[in-house]
Amino acid sequence: MRIFLLIFIFFSLSQALEIKSIKYDGLIRMSDLIANEIANIKVGDNLDDKKLNEAIIAFYRQDYFDDVYASFENGILTFHFKEKPSISNIEVKGYGNESETEEITRLINLKKGDIYDIYKENYAKEVIINALEEKGLYGSVVEVSNVRIEDSINIIFNVNKGENIIIRKSYYEGATLDKSELESFSANRERHSWLGWLPWWSSGELKAKELEYDNLRIQDVYMQKGYLDANVSTPLLSADFTNYDAILMYKVIEGERYKVSGIDIILNDDIEGIFDIDELRDMIKLKSDEFFNIQTIRQDMENLKSYIMDKGYAFVRIAPDLDKNTDEKLVGVNYIIDIGKKVSIGDVIITGNTNSSDRIVRREIIIAPGDIYSVTKVRKSENALRRSGFFDKVNISEIRTSEDSMNLLVEVSEGNTGEIMAGIGYGSYDKFMINGSVKERNLFGTGVGVQLYINWSKYTQMYNIGLTNPRILDSEYSGSINIFKSYFANYDYYEDSIGFNISVGRNLTDELSINLTYGLTNTKIDVDYYNNDPITSGLYKYYYPKGILKSYLTPGIYFDNTDDYYFPKNGVTLQASAEFAGLGGDAKYIKLFAKTGLYYYLKNVIDFDLILRYKAQIGSIFGIGSDKDGLQKGVPITDTFYMGGIGSVRGYRTYSISPRDPTGLIRVGGNYMFTNSVEISYGLVEAINMRVAAFFDFGMVGAKTFNEFPRMSAGLALEWVSPIGPLVFVIPWAINPRPYDDVSRFEFTMGTRF
Repeated sequence: MRIFLLIFIFFSLSQALEIKSIKYDGLIRMSDLIANEIANIKVGDNLDDKKLNEAIIAFYRQDYFDDVYASFENGILTFHFKEKPSISNIEVKGYGNESETEEITRLINLKKGDIYDIYKENYAKEVIINALEEKGLYGSVVEVSNVRIEDSINIIFNVNKGENIIIRKSYYEGATLDKSELESFSANRERHSWLGWLPWWSSGELKAKELEYDNLRIQDVYMQKGYLDANVSTPLLSADFTNYDAILMYKVIEGERYKVSGIDIILNDDIEGIFDIDELRDMIKLKSDEFFNIQTIRQDMENLKSYIMDKGYAFVRIAPDLDKNTDEKLVGVNYIIDIGKKVSIGDVIITGNTNSSDRIVRREIIIAPGDIYSVTKVRKSENALRRSGFFDKVNISEIRTSEDSMNLLVEVSEGNTGEIMAGIGYGSYDKFMINGSVKERNLFGTGVGVQLYINWSKYTQMYNIGLTNPRILDSEYSGSINIFKSYFANYDYYEDSIGFNISVGRNLTDELSINLTYGLTNTKIDVDYYNNDPITSGLYKYYYPKGILKSYLTPGIYFDNTDDYYFPKNGVTLQASAEFAGLGGDAKYIKLFAKTGLYYYLKNVIDFDLILRYKAQIGSIFGIGSDKDGLQKGVPITDTFYMGGIGSVRGYRTYSISPRDPTGLIRVGGNYMFTNSVEISYGLVEAINMRVAAFFDFGMVGAKTFNEFPRMSAGLALEWVSPIGPLVFVIPWAINPRPYDDVSRFEFTMGTRF
């Protein structure tokens, strides 16, 4: 601090000097009016060195100035300021990818326009180093370079990342359990000798923040095995910072294993007569004469709690009481239950829906104000909102307002429901191509979906416009209409179609719905694709000179209890339909089709972000009419089953696997098809909804039986919910393809669920 005060010699003569004027030199960010308030010195006051010193200190406390001093001449008191620079820009280099850099920039608590302060800069450096240590990187160095531009400063944090400390060995003195069991729930584990680089094996990287809790996790493993007296010491870590290797050590006192001597439920007086005690006992999975397991007790408590909460007792309390017999190594388990009062819903508060109207959110919530509380209904409401595909994040929290009432706070974050795509291109087969689509699943926040699609090339032209309302007038009824025209040159035939379909449906429950679709399509087929005239072409021209008119009715049923629209982790999807063609027109057949998807989040059993998926579809066609010359007269080849590509067996070109006509040249599709797929999906970058999946596909298609054309494949897929919609990039491998098969090495799709 530099303080300079110019005072005239007559000040020593004790003569009072009157302040005739006050000026502020170098003051930019603060107005003179505010400066007058801070200084607390007025025109007409006598110059007072004590008050002047207090004023200068008060200015310093504003934290705006590097230097403040005062001068006095000819009755004019002047305060001189040297202001601190403002921060014009902040850069963090070398920290990580774009999302990681954005996150750390937010955490360092520096913003553009802030006044520069060396203490804030040092704090920001500590935040960056601590964040890197939480990631397991130690010895990191952060250097700061400041670029001064007039009255502003550009701060650049140059990050030199440290190294991961690797736990090469872990020791559990006194333990008899296998090390893999002890470390099954630990955040810090010994590195696997040669598979540590794989994401599902232990890398051995030190997670210092979790270290203090690992002994409790290990102790929990013992509690699951019945060792009630087990004690695990706090960890001792010995690290060598020359090579960043470490040894982790624990001291374990296991004690004896306990068996369960008996189980009882103790109810408070209020619960008598409300619940059947035998029904509650049937829900308990812990058994007498088996080894004690704390995890089973937790699950029993959760089951009992959910059951009682579904009856309206939201504030139920369940506590286990353990009666240990150390001599006989037995333990009695008592579940003490206090249900509290029955709770009703006071209000449902919705927030975060910046685009969707409140009614779009509210119609998916199956519990309303005045209803008796049910935890199952709350969870189903969350899942229904996620399944709608309108929201990225959904959370329903409970706000207790009294002993017998609560409010529900529904917090949503709007997702990307619109997709706009346009492109031009040139291909060796299609030549010049142009396509574009506009798709919005939540038009103006009304929940109505609309789609306009155009795709044009030499061999493919598709035009489609559709409108969908999943909840007409917020009722349980849905409706949709599609009008389309298409021209498609398949491998062996031309298809030119025009038509429409209209559908109505109804939600039977929040997870089950039915629908009925009527469609009318006229399709012209020409199989002179290779400038030949096989039998098939002649037959189609003979049977349908003006095209195949198909009038059909399709009832269907759909079940979905998954927990997310794009990336379901748990749940089942199931749909089945029966298409009846022959309500007039030329096509006459019955087509049965069903498909399912099963999802299970493996993180429920292992501490790893893996989703196990199983998908299958099956279909069969029964023609109404007689066969002639190898063709089923009532079934157009455009409505039969084909395999290949995304959605069936990847690794083979789309729709390329099929029975052929008597000439062996034309793919005519099959009457029977079955495909299924097993997938493991790993969360690659959670912040941007990107995952990678490994898959195995097997399918078969045939004219008379299912297994005439069996095919299988395996490969990898990159799945990403991008800003323009969901994208899937597939690198497949066809397993044992036939010499005449059309295989593919890369596949791509947009806009589908995973």
